[in-house]
Amino acid sequence: MGKDPLGVRLTISDRKARAEYSSPGFLRFLALGLVFAHLVMWHASADDKRILRSISLVGNRAFSTVEIKTWMESKEGRPLVASDLERIVARYVDEGYPFARIDSVAVASAGDSNTVDLSIWLDEGQLAIVSSLRLIGVKSLPEQELSASLETSADKPFIPRVLERDIQNLLKLYERGGYPFAKIEIDDLSFQEDSEKVRASITLEVIEGNPARLTGLRIEGNTSTKADVILREARVAEGELFRGDQPEKIKRRLERLHLFSSVSLPELYVNDDGTAGLIMKVTEGNSNRFDGIVGYVPSGVAGGGGYFTGLLNVEFLNILGTARRLSARWYRENQSTQEVELRYREPWVASYPVNAEAGFFQRKQDSTYVHRQYTLMTDVIVFDDWSLGLSFSQANVFPAEGFGSKVISESRTTTFGISVSYDSRNDPMTPTEGFRYRTEYHTGVKEITKPILSTGDTRNATQRLTMDFEHFASFFNRQVLATSVYARDFRSATTELSDLFRLGGANTLRGYREAQFLASRLVWSNVEYRILVGLRSYLFGFVDAGYVFTPERREVGLLKSEQTKLGYGVGVRLDSPLGLLGVSLAFGQGDTFSTAKLHIRLINEF
Repeated sequence: MGKDPLGVRLTISDRKARAEYSSPGFLRFLALGLVFAHLVMWHASADDKRILRSISLVGNRAFSTVEIKTWMESKEGRPLVASDLERIVARYVDEGYPFARIDSVAVASAGDSNTVDLSIWLDEGQLAIVSSLRLIGVKSLPEQELSASLETSADKPFIPRVLERDIQNLLKLYERGGYPFAKIEIDDLSFQEDSEKVRASITLEVIEGNPARLTGLRIEGNTSTKADVILREARVAEGELFRGDQPEKIKRRLERLHLFSSVSLPELYVNDDGTAGLIMKVTEGNSNRFDGIVGYVPSGVAGGGGYFTGLLNVEFLNILGTARRLSARWYRENQSTQEVELRYREPWVASYPVNAEAGFFQRKQDSTYVHRQYTLMTDVIVFDDWSLGLSFSQANVFPAEGFGSKVISESRTTTFGISVSYDSRNDPMTPTEGFRYRTEYHTGVKEITKPILSTGDTRNATQRLTMDFEHFASFFNRQVLATSVYARDFRSATTELSDLFRLGGANTLRGYREAQFLASRLVWSNVEYRILVGLRSYLFGFVDAGYVFTPERREVGLLKSEQTKLGYGVGVRLDSPLGLLGVSLAFGQGDTFSTAKLHIRLINEF
């Protein structure tokens, strides 16, 4: 028994080899250790400057000559590289051939003193097959679960890099189980070769160490957000086991609050007495937001004047440092139609992962009607990315005096709803990867208190379904493909103008007027290609498509229609001293530059 230059003890007898080692890092050097045991060195020195005219290999069956040449630094037309023999054998061992060797090497002059032909005779040996893999020292985690996570198993080829990956996976399982100080050593690795195959027997020793129980939680960098709020949102408490996937989860949970400009990955520290703690570092950001859009819609007739549309949205995201939220939105659709909305959100009601929200909404539709709605909602955080919500709302529609009273009834609608949400975006403001999905289903009863017709039911069931899906992917550096699909559907025996969805404008189908299309059923999609020029700045081009279906109810002024529309355009969003400034130019079907829609948007955090 001897010791090779890499510190791996090797025993070789009658083509039987045995290696003993104390860490998985040895697998990186196993191939080189066997090279030194079997290598027949060639006569070319490391500084040989002779040029190769050809390279030929004899005896290779598992890998083609072309493939083996890609492992070598020596190339035709270039100087010889002496270390290529080691490299070939090392690669064979890494691919599961532990007894591969170089039998002989010939370097023949090719007619002049500067050009040579290289010939290599290989003995690949047999592919090593795992005969057994044992885990010893397992006490705290189910051995069956650990074994099920291994790619290396009986009757499969023995691949050193796969075994090393298996060991890393085992360590991750222990980290997630509360044992971040666990170690795994390769207690035994032996090979037995016969005329048909090489059998590999593997024994892994697990040294679990002590579990890491958090006895201290430190928060650094918070100046306005209360520490107990951060701990609550991080969902970590003193006394619980530290798990390896906790830091990444905590980081994402805190980032999702939109209260901090940056959140560092939490760090585990160990005290002298062996107890552990966690440090969470945050940098406070601007917790209030102003979002404004100004749009100009040119006249549809020659010589006519256009008009401005606009949206103002103000959000207070961290009232008194408690993560409570209050938002107000005002939206002007055209000269005579506008919306007002107020929302208040109370997080973690009674210290449970339940958020409650109350909202008020009012829409004044020119001289036709006023739609007023009160909503109560609650959502439960089921998993990190998933939430389940319930809602109750009551809406009243009041027709305007005069003309409006002829086309819409006075009504009251009470609905109950359920929602499912999923959000894995890496950044809600400028995402580069991830999904956002939300589905809502509402059912209720609509009561006609003052019908416009003397006939018909005054009490009818209603159903409303909404679905949002957004996907962000980055296939190339600093380029993002953002795709989204949205669907809306409303069904009732008494569908009226106030029940319909509206499509068109800067936030839905660009290239058309705000709320240009009315529908009981609609689908629209947005495809946007972004080229990032900064962390939050990008250039983009987009194509939007929409499908609109409107039912027929002549008595209330609705005519059946079904149509598809296409919009497209370009834009830019810049991170300016004023905030995120976005400008886009959108074209609808048949538009020219004189009829294109210009939208300017400003998002400011303060």
